[in-house]
Amino acid sequence: MGAWRSLLITALACLALTTLLMLGGGSAAAEPVLVVASPSVSSAQAVSNTTYTLRVLLPPLTELHGERIACIRGAALLNATPSAGSVSLSEGCVFLTASNPSLKPLEVQVVLVAAEPPPQQPQPPVALVAAVVAAAAASYLSLTESGREKLFAALSIPASYYIARFEDVRRSEKRVRILQYLRENPGASMRRISRETGISFGEVQWHLSILERLGLVQRVRIGKRACYYPVDVPIEEWLPRFAAAELGAHLDAAALRAAKARLESMAARGAIPLSELEPILAAKHAKTG
Repeated sequence: MGAWRSLLITALACLALTTLLMLGGGSAAAEPVLVVASPSVSSAQAVSNTTYTLRVLLPPLTELHGERIACIRGAALLNATPSAGSVSLSEGCVFLTASNPSLKPLEVQVVLVAAEPPPQQPQPPVALVAAVVAAAAASYLSLTESGREKLFAALSIPASYYIARFEDVRRSEKRVRILQYLRENPGASMRRISRETGISFGEVQWHLSILERLGLVQRVRIGKRACYYPVDVPIEEWLPRFAAAELGAHLDAAALRAAKARLESMAARGAIPLSELEPILAAKHAKTG
């Protein structure tokens, strides 16, 4: 019975969220909406109603040939300017061609400019979106951790983009606290963030998803654990902190510097196998043993 109740609440929450977004789109059909179309895009941010900034991450020794990275819906796409490589526009989408011949990850920034939207009617309040997401949270909390991650990912994508369009998400007091905590403790796990900030696990997950989509925070899975850190914090700072807090281990600084390019490439793809840390741990043990 409990499982059916959870399933029903989940279905209703998804339906309500979808309906809300459709209603919002109906009253402002002409407003440009950015749709990310490639996993290579590490972050997307609305600078204004007509200007967007995409960050595309190229791992070492890789290249993109005419990769569709994003599309603009609801308005004409006027221009796209990349910081490296070249772009082409077709049917409201931008296609990127770029290469990274180096041994370090390369970030390409692409600025998109859409046509000015016509005057629009009032939009549904952010509080209403939050209420719908809260209904979904009631069901997601009763699922397994794996199920929660899948459900939350499905719900947070449209909701976080919607909220990003109508409020400055960094003005949230709890979101600011989480970001500040990560600046002081880069490489922290979600549970540790929740425990040490006093913010509930579900709220931490929600706020982190928004910070990720704004390009402020990066998530990396190491073994079975996931950690978070601000995007401007280097790996030699956050990885040792993660190892100390989550693994109870210390990394050898010289070995980490030698493996930095390889580990950064893996982190850019979102996962570092635990076995990749063993040589660094072994180097430390060899020195102290």
